[in-house]
Amino acid sequence: MYRHKYQQLLTDLGFTQKQALVYLTLLGLGRSLPSSIARHSGLKRSTVYVILEQLKNKALVSHNRSKAATYFTAVDPHLLLDDQKQRYKRLEKALPDLRSLRVQHAIKPQMEVFEGINGIIQIMEDSLTTKGEIYCWSAGEVAYECKEFREYHANYVKNKNRRGIWVRGLFQYDEVGLALKRKGAKEKREIYLIPSSRFPFDNEINIYDDKMSIISHKDKVGVIMQNEAIASAQRSIFKFAFEYAKILEPQILSEEHKKEFNYS
Repeated sequence: MYRHKYQQLLTDLGFTQKQALVYLTLLGLGRSLPSSIARHSGLKRSTVYVILEQLKNKALVSHNRSKAATYFTAVDPHLLLDDQKQRYKRLEKALPDLRSLRVQHAIKPQMEVFEGINGIIQIMEDSLTTKGEIYCWSAGEVAYECKEFREYHANYVKNKNRRGIWVRGLFQYDEVGLALKRKGAKEKREIYLIPSSRFPFDNEINIYDDKMSIISHKDKVGVIMQNEAIASAQRSIFKFAFEYAKILEPQILSEEHKKEFNYS
């Protein structure tokens, strides 16, 4: 119903006519095969494959493989608004209608795959759509090895703070973790440091609303999983670990850092 109404709007934002058609068709279908997108859009299947590759390169669609088939999913339209720096008020007005197409598929567990640094940035931007707090596991030094991510993260923090979003975090006890802990209250962040020697992990996990994202900064790949039950269970696991980390942190901090963070 909304496809033709908003096709011109998306072309105004830089989509081609066919890109807009494929994106809106996929938004309405949810997780779909290219053959299904071709059937509902009226485009040739070979054309749909080309357009999907273009949209994937722009991080506007994600994909995941099931056996021999590859399924595609349109990213949340809210990210289009952020990408255009909120200059397009028509899109903002259209968001409720556009997002309603996507919400109907949210009951089933949805998984979106993102690749490359642009894909990782899209995952991080999605966390800024949260209506509440973000619960985060992070190996900061691993993430900061990438210069592009390091530069992006400074802007991410500014946008997060501007929106009043708090982060509760469990970070590896390293220089990046210490630096972020020092800026805790100023940057709306409460974190506790955990020793990598006892609890090693390289990935970043963010839990927010009904979603959980997992990022491998080393491999430049990540996923967003959307399901209320899964997110709720992961949130409880995080809270349990968070309470334990409060007890553990004073035991693992150096004497210098104990004084710095007011541990007696």
